[in-house]
Amino acid sequence: MRFLLNLLLVIVLHAPPAIAETITEQELRAHIAVLASDEFEGRKPGTEGENKTVNYIATQWSQAGLVPGTGNQSWYAPVTLVERFPSAFNAAFAVTSDKQQRRQVIPASDIILRAKREREDILDIPVIFAGYANEKPEELRRLVSGKLALLHMRKPKGRNDLPDYITRKKQLITAGAAAVLSVVEGNVRWSRSTRFFQRSGTTLEGDQYHGNIEGLIRGDRIRKMLKKAGLHEDQFGIWQGDPDFRAMDVPVRIDLSAQTHIRKYASHNVVGKIPGSDPQSGVILFMGHWDHFGECRIADPLNPSKDRICNGAVDNASGISLMIEVSRRLAKANLSRDIYFLATTAEEMGLLGAYAFVDDAPFPLDSLIAVFNADTVALAEDGRKIAVIGMGKAGLDDEIEKVAKQENRELDRSGKSEVFIQRQDGYAFLEKGIPAYMITSAFADEVRLKAFIDGSYHDVGDELNESLLLGGAVDDANFHVALGHYFGSTATYPEKGSSDIGAN
Repeated sequence: MRFLLNLLLVIVLHAPPAIAETITEQELRAHIAVLASDEFEGRKPGTEGENKTVNYIATQWSQAGLVPGTGNQSWYAPVTLVERFPSAFNAAFAVTSDKQQRRQVIPASDIILRAKREREDILDIPVIFAGYANEKPEELRRLVSGKLALLHMRKPKGRNDLPDYITRKKQLITAGAAAVLSVVEGNVRWSRSTRFFQRSGTTLEGDQYHGNIEGLIRGDRIRKMLKKAGLHEDQFGIWQGDPDFRAMDVPVRIDLSAQTHIRKYASHNVVGKIPGSDPQSGVILFMGHWDHFGECRIADPLNPSKDRICNGAVDNASGISLMIEVSRRLAKANLSRDIYFLATTAEEMGLLGAYAFVDDAPFPLDSLIAVFNADTVALAEDGRKIAVIGMGKAGLDDEIEKVAKQENRELDRSGKSEVFIQRQDGYAFLEKGIPAYMITSAFADEVRLKAFIDGSYHDVGDELNESLLLGGAVDDANFHVALGHYFGSTATYPEKGSSDIGAN
């Protein structure tokens, strides 16, 4: 009898988890209907819309059986955001070879500035054209420290290996540049970029997140400066599309002055946890951003009732809805590892909530087994074909393929979705050497993805209506449940991978 009892105990302990109840389209649509409603005001951080959003998420996770995951019995991890609006500014330069050092004013139509503090003056500093800021950190520090760094905003074609603009600017600030001016080409891009710049620049709190002075400058104005200095743009391979252009000094010194309106406010990540039976075996993290743009259009006096709210149904009420329902299934699974769920703030402002979490996680980062980011999942009719953003960079490719095969999913191997790798929250973890993936059918449907980006993306048209496709989102949600079962159990996945991008 004792033998039979022991045998029964072994069978129970090693039995596969019960098949989870399938997530349905109705369940996802119900959450999107709430999160993307006008009542939630577009879910902009620091607004009443944020309060409603984070409370809704925490309530749903509590009802699903999760516990607060911040480490202090709260669902909410504060994230201090600093918003800066340019107020007044001026700039002038002098050619180094001019013995009289005659200053030439840069017209306000060709430059815009904001500062780290309310008032900042930087006088007579040397200038370096940093190109794409693609030197190694030590070399970049030697080149740009104490100088005004000119940074080309757009990457050259075919160089997807280069970091995005925000990351490259951060690298220059970290390297000690006294100021960073981003070079913008073309009238249309200049108009769009300056409008965005004037609305505000938001960072995490801390001197390391914003340059003493940052700004934009027209490419035409730079060329005029070079000509005044006796140089020609042919000497700067960046304008010939040279992807390997390296930083070079410009024989110019510049004065910059900027006044800035600064507002500091609190936002929140939401963190929930499903405790595992063997918490020492590691952590699995599911994440997605809850934030969007709030009221994104100005009032039309001729049509006061015209829609002004960016509701963000696809981006990213759909991803949060996926996480809520995935958490319900995994809460019943009795898995080995701790499973965390993270809803981040300020993704639209530069992955700020994700970076804040990485800086102050409630567990050691080296305990993370895998991170799965859910973002913009409601675009495909079904999820038979899935894009795996992070493939080839995150160390768990074979395991992902194994789960995909078990779930009868086909992997999109075109690699086209990798252009988005630095524009999603998982990148904050990849930089730390942690395996992080964004897996979705939406990014495997190139035609629909392009139509969305060219259409309602970040605009008032991204709202819940009958045309919203949730078939792919449902399949994605159920696939994430399968990922949770596989990686959450030491029986199916006992090991730990690593990212090829960064290191702990």
